[in-house]
Amino acid sequence: MSVLAPSQAIVDLGAYRANLAWIRSQTPQGVRLCPVVKADAYGHGAPAIAKCAADAGADMLAVAAVEEAVALRTADVRRPLLVLVQPFGDALPEAAAMGLDVMVTDPAVAKELAAHALRLHMRARVHLKIDTGMGRQGVKVADAADTAAELASTPGVHLRGVATHFAVADDPDDPFTREQIRRFHDALAAIRQAGVAIDIVHAANSAAILAFPETAFDMVRPGLVSYGVWPLPTPPGPGVTLRPVLRWETRLTVVKTIARGESVGYNRAYIAPGPRRVALAPVGYADGYRVALSNRAHVLVAGRRCPVLGRVSMDQISVDITDLPEAGAGARVTLIGADGSETITVADMAAWADTMPYEILTGIGPRVARIYQD
Repeated sequence: MSVLAPSQAIVDLGAYRANLAWIRSQTPQGVRLCPVVKADAYGHGAPAIAKCAADAGADMLAVAAVEEAVALRTADVRRPLLVLVQPFGDALPEAAAMGLDVMVTDPAVAKELAAHALRLHMRARVHLKIDTGMGRQGVKVADAADTAAELASTPGVHLRGVATHFAVADDPDDPFTREQIRRFHDALAAIRQAGVAIDIVHAANSAAILAFPETAFDMVRPGLVSYGVWPLPTPPGPGVTLRPVLRWETRLTVVKTIARGESVGYNRAYIAPGPRRVALAPVGYADGYRVALSNRAHVLVAGRRCPVLGRVSMDQISVDITDLPEAGAGARVTLIGADGSETITVADMAAWADTMPYEILTGIGPRVARIYQD
């Protein structure tokens, strides 16, 4: 454990590699793997995770922004990089110079990217996004064939991929995903009928890989599931071997006893109903331990669940260790992870905070030291 950082996120690279292998086992042979490492690899640390994915044989890596791609290239990550969000014009020269794959909706952006690439005697690699119902990026299904033909005929453009994204794949009972799949097939058929060749067709996110295996196409884009977080509402079956990649822990600092009627923290959000032994842990909302966890979350100390008391502060939380007289300053506190027979998952923390696992993981801040284990 780092002696300088107030808390640590321990990242298990072996678990990440094993998760990627399991994901590959769930897709047809020959389907490419494009792990999503945007948002600092969902808070796990993008350079280390991207290198691990590349070593594990990932075919491509997905980021959200050109800036994220630059950081990976600076860290000597050499796998092809796909930028999922259409960049601003100011970022296009760098995208062209680095030979990035870029998701586009607007043909004008592809043409500008191609102009920069041609000056470098290169071609711009673009992926056409089709909006089948997500309602964000993407051309309409009815415009897909014409847009694809325009891109394919633009000098300096290599139309490398065609993609879509699912809105509710994490709810397998919602019929809308089936409708999106149908629309995507219609768009692909129209593009092919227009005589446009497509190298890579991709659509499946974490949930779709598991719930809609027919959406694997040529490549899948696993995000949350690669970090060992189950993306579906029903629990995983016995054949699922995913392992959590991240553990978040800190240590107790100050331990004190408060009397009945005394309060803890800002706004006196907790009033002791009787004598309580209270310990402080140096983590707070500046680290991504959300205010919504106040008086709701638990942590693990010596393998026991201990409630968080009062309002989460910027830098500290208070923990009830009344039932642990042996626990003192320096004792390990597990915020996410296992201790003995008890476990607190990312999903647990998300439920306490009324949010999603994505927001918990990506919200773990830079003050939390990332410690990598293999």
